[in-house]
Amino acid sequence: MPGRLTRIPPDRDLSIDFVRAICLPVVVLLHALQMGIDGEPLRAFNALAEWTPLAGLTWVGMIMPTFFIAGGFAGITTWRRLRHRGETAGEYIRVRALRLARPVLLAMLGVLVVIGVMAASGADPEFLRTFAFRLAEPLWFIAVYAICTSFVPLMAWFHRHAAWTTYLSLAALVVAVDLSGRYLGLPLGALNWLFLWLFVQQLGFGVRDQWYSRRPRWLLLLLAAVAYGLMCVAVFGMGYDPDMIANLNPPTVLLLLLGLAQVYLFTLLQPAIRALMRRRAVLVVIGALGLYGMVIYLWHTVAMAVVVGGQLALGLPFPTALTPEWWLTRIPWLIAIIVVIGVFCVVVPPIEKRWPKERGRVMPLWAAAVCTLLLVVAVGWVLTQGYLAPGTAGALLALVAAIVWLTVSGPGPRRSVEPMEDAGNTGVPRE
Repeated sequence: MPGRLTRIPPDRDLSIDFVRAICLPVVVLLHALQMGIDGEPLRAFNALAEWTPLAGLTWVGMIMPTFFIAGGFAGITTWRRLRHRGETAGEYIRVRALRLARPVLLAMLGVLVVIGVMAASGADPEFLRTFAFRLAEPLWFIAVYAICTSFVPLMAWFHRHAAWTTYLSLAALVVAVDLSGRYLGLPLGALNWLFLWLFVQQLGFGVRDQWYSRRPRWLLLLLAAVAYGLMCVAVFGMGYDPDMIANLNPPTVLLLLLGLAQVYLFTLLQPAIRALMRRRAVLVVIGALGLYGMVIYLWHTVAMAVVVGGQLALGLPFPTALTPEWWLTRIPWLIAIIVVIGVFCVVVPPIEKRWPKERGRVMPLWAAAVCTLLLVVAVGWVLTQGYLAPGTAGALLALVAAIVWLTVSGPGPRRSVEPMEDAGNTGVPRE
């Protein structure tokens, strides 16, 4: 962090920085606790799959809707800023896709390096396969976020011209897809990876335009209670799984309701959060988490791989999941992961600064869309097949091709100004 705080742009809302930063430790904690390794021979699995209390905790702790709400706020803020400067949708998508693709590639290579070292040290191939598959699971957020971000210019147009129609149409599509799969057996559930998260992202647009903050506080509290009440109806009256994590794949209507509840509750808390962010110590901590946010999210899986590799090298035991001994060892397990993440926060940013400079050429919308598709396909392959699948090398090559194209830009003419940096609510306040 610099010695003095940089000027905060007038269109930046520090409450958004706060919730994004606070959500990061929650994500790391959940993924770290989910990593179960035991058995003879060792295998990797979801350690919390049979832990009953988790379902209730996810009604509060499932914070992915908040991530997408904050992402919607940041996305429309950046798009409006670039559009005001005369930039195109293609340039917006290029900037956002490149800011995702480059750190994702480095983190994926980091996982493969650690797995390679473990394999060279004699680790069981089947254990490595299950372990590598578990390490790939957090990539789902990158794939979906890349898709939703690429839709921001279009969805911002709908938000400006037909906001309520857009909200209601997306919500209706989510419900229709969910119910048609649940009661008619139609295999359409994957569509809600798009419809559901676009809806939640659209909620962030409403936060940006102060839709909810202009409502009476009692109404926001009532609406949040109604959303949670409808979730209870879905769970206890319609047989939906009470675990919000189970409702992620494919996304169900429960996540739509949870997103609504979270946007109302966040709006209620915004004045208190803004007051808290006026404290210098809080601003510095949140700024640091924002500055290293991508490193923390992408490299915490690499950190888990490093810690597990260290356990194997030292011959340390892997207690049976959910036993008292296992819970006790989660303390040093989490501390070790945090320490390794801290090392990555020092080592990774200087490496990322060595990327080639972006060329000042116009990138047409179709080219930016193709590059985004390459990013999503590459990440999606590793997500669904695992790091050690035969096609992983091809996926990485596709990601490299997308990065090269996004960096070179084109095939349009040279720009009259230099390519812009991403100016969204994604890190610490800056000029």
